[in-house]
Amino acid sequence: MSYLVLARKYRPQKFAEVVGQTHIVKTLINALKLNKLSHALLFSGIKGTGKTTIARIVAKALNCQNLQEGYEPCNECLHCKEINKGIFVDVLEIDAASNRGIDQIRELIENLKYAPVKGKAKVYIIDEAHMLTKEASNALLKSLEEPPRHVYFILATTEPNKLPPTILSRCQRYDFRRLDTKTVMRYLKRICEGENYLIEDSALELIVKEAQGSVRDALSLLDQAMAYGVKTREDVVVALGWHEDSLLEDLAVILLEKNLREAMEFSTHLYERGIDLLHLMEKLTEFFRNLFLAKALHKEFNFEIYNSKLKELYVVTSLEEILLIFQTLLRDLEVLRRSSYPQLQFELTLAKICEYEKLIPLREILQKLEGLSSKAELLFLTSEEISTKPKDWENFLKSLKGDYPSLYQILEKLPEPEINSQDVVITVKGEENTLIDTYLPLLKEKIEKYFHKTLKLHRETLKEFSPEEIKTRPEVQAIIKEFSAKIAYIEPYKGVEP
Repeated sequence: MSYLVLARKYRPQKFAEVVGQTHIVKTLINALKLNKLSHALLFSGIKGTGKTTIARIVAKALNCQNLQEGYEPCNECLHCKEINKGIFVDVLEIDAASNRGIDQIRELIENLKYAPVKGKAKVYIIDEAHMLTKEASNALLKSLEEPPRHVYFILATTEPNKLPPTILSRCQRYDFRRLDTKTVMRYLKRICEGENYLIEDSALELIVKEAQGSVRDALSLLDQAMAYGVKTREDVVVALGWHEDSLLEDLAVILLEKNLREAMEFSTHLYERGIDLLHLMEKLTEFFRNLFLAKALHKEFNFEIYNSKLKELYVVTSLEEILLIFQTLLRDLEVLRRSSYPQLQFELTLAKICEYEKLIPLREILQKLEGLSSKAELLFLTSEEISTKPKDWENFLKSLKGDYPSLYQILEKLPEPEINSQDVVITVKGEENTLIDTYLPLLKEKIEKYFHKTLKLHRETLKEFSPEEIKTRPEVQAIIKEFSAKIAYIEPYKGVEP
């Protein structure tokens, strides 16, 4: 006799055996008790959560010859046994992925009018219902809305959003939840006890985590682990080719330290070992997502870190930096999926994260600019001697000295302005043009308010500097030194009109 896999061997045969989905089981049992079961049910949820299994149990409950207490099928009568074997004529399972056309649906509709051959009700279980064509779905509408009294439809799908609204509105919908880790863990322990198989909890935890809430996936992985003879967590990693947490934590340490050399060596080591880089990238992205949530919501989100060095880095690393790494990994994950050169793309992602250290935060740039602004006037000003100023001009400068010291310093060095009946004409030349342009709106406002006259600027021709002369100027050298920068290109100054 061929081997029966765990997922089939331990498939629930009655409502009490269903793992999780308590809300659905309770509703269906009450509907059966009160004889208020809808003629069209829609079961939606991720793979491996019991949609088809519960659909079969409902079919048995409707046709069982000896219903037990709590409307449980007996699994002993002829009808229940035939439904379990899949040979009961009044329960028809249809795979919509391969029977999706209108011809198959027409044949189904044609048979609805006939009474059940053996049982009390005819049950049609349509799996992957979202795969039905538009024409087939439309043909099914009338039968879903007003089927014969003896007919029940149960539609199962992993993508209810792909079903037409007209189908959804005619069905009573049940959403199957992703099972939590503790529930699946308890179930796997019970299976191992039934199979007399010894395995460490840490190994089961890794299997449960990989199953991501799907009981069928968890049982399939456990089946594979048993075939290998897995006993410990290390055995699971070797047998199933997974990447244990220590591998992710080692890589996380490298990225938080921004160590480019180690990142490239680590990438080469992974590639030589034949590790699936896409799968590793997915796990690394999830790891930094958990790291970010643990940092942002440390009271609400519990995330255990085993690596002592990573614990230290986690404490001193800012939330913004972890978010930036998570964002980069998530963005590049999609690029890696489409890349023809996964090794190069993976290395590029690691290199980008490691090179973030050379980027200067915007906050720091603004602080440095504020520090330079106080020195800028002194670097640009000339040492030209100023003749005696008119008394009114002196008073004007004094009015600026307290509130606008930078503007005062600039105007104090300028030649005497020409003040006529309508205008105040200020002559600027050379490097003075740059500083005047910086404060031009303020200067116009203050002169018009003080003199009640219009400001006019008389600009003298700027001295032409060669690119080499510009590079050696003290103010340029100060900026290069402050930001550790390089000059990319030099753009001629065009000035601003008053």
